[in-house]
Amino acid sequence: MTCKGFNNTGIQEVLDAVGVPKGSFYHFFKSKQDFGLQMIDHYAAQSREQLNTYLGDDQYPPLERLQRFFQSVQTKMEEADYTGGCLMGNMSQEMGDLCAAFEKKLARKWQASVAAIADCLTAARTEGSLKGDFDPDELADFLLNSWQGAMTRMKVTRSSEPLETFQKIVFTQLLK
Repeated sequence: MTCKGFNNTGIQEVLDAVGVPKGSFYHFFKSKQDFGLQMIDHYAAQSREQLNTYLGDDQYPPLERLQRFFQSVQTKMEEADYTGGCLMGNMSQEMGDLCAAFEKKLARKWQASVAAIADCLTAARTEGSLKGDFDPDELADFLLNSWQGAMTRMKVTRSSEPLETFQKIVFTQLLK
């Protein structure tokens, strides 16, 4: 689904890929929409765990934790040859304005990611490494929005350049 999109991926295609009979699918999911919503929950939980692993690692200063997180995602994208991208970003672009259930769920999941980044930025402010008069919540929202834009461009350019530009601007100019 990260490569073809939600609407362009059929249930049978998913079932064939994982070797599960169709009856089993409908035992666990009411519909393709239900599957998509539960898939968002699963992916968001994995993303939250990754965020917590990096942003909660107290052996590094807060801004370095944040940079290490973005670098880890960039490395994963490089390993995947810049295909797929972020399921949350892809689903937001494809389904965010087509279905109220997707819109609400995606909005809540994005807000959780923003909150995790804002907590890290607050820690950076407390230790004195975050300069400027930034509101941590607004800055976190801006960073996540900018990162998602860079991820979208990464897929088009099939290179790390947009992600590297993001990190360069953010960590050598904006947050320095």
